[in-house]
Amino acid sequence: MKQFLRTMSLQRVADILKLKLDGLLFKSQSNLNIQSGRNITLAQTETDNLTTVTVTAGKAGVWGFFGEFWSTGSQVATDTVSSYTCQFTDSYANNDGVRLANGTQITFDRVGKYNIQISCQLINTAAQIHDITVWFRKNNQGDAGNIADSASFVSVPNSHGGVDGRLILAYNIIEDVLPGDYVEVVYAVSNTAVSMQTLVGGTTPTTPRSPSIILTATQV
Repeated sequence: MKQFLRTMSLQRVADILKLKLDGLLFKSQSNLNIQSGRNITLAQTETDNLTTVTVTAGKAGVWGFFGEFWSTGSQVATDTVSSYTCQFTDSYANNDGVRLANGTQITFDRVGKYNIQISCQLINTAAQIHDITVWFRKNNQGDAGNIADSASFVSVPNSHGGVDGRLILAYNIIEDVLPGDYVEVVYAVSNTAVSMQTLVGGTTPTTPRSPSIILTATQV
């Protein structure tokens, strides 16, 4: 039945399940077990010779779970031999199935495969170029939780003309999660002059604020 439903439209299935006897159309007693899915509802109405199935997509057509988080604070390392975990201060009001716990843990309530993407506003206050490494950690406060092959190494421009060096780091990973799993963003610097900073919006022209870090997680 599953393969049959994959290859044939609902209208064709409905046509096949009708019987024509002596010129009259009757429904057979066959039963289609069509189940709703994520944000999908089904409604069925019956008449003597017609079955109507109405499919409705909820949440404005959203199919997967998702979350968005950012920080209006700063991510500042105090030494060059330790790793630090990014803190988030804000969450999108309509997050669904992905939430923030303990300020650092992007936590997943539903099993699935998720695209996790970050954007970091990097700042270097020194007159020399310095480096930062950013990576993802899963379900653990130590190195054992580091997600393999998830690091990005970036050289941040030096300050110039009285202006701090600035750079946006943006990249993503795909990660399988179980309910209750969480992911954190971790970083280390080659010099403490490098940090992630929130920049205020401009006035000419008017521009929004730039958070120190933005993270989105969407089910794929």
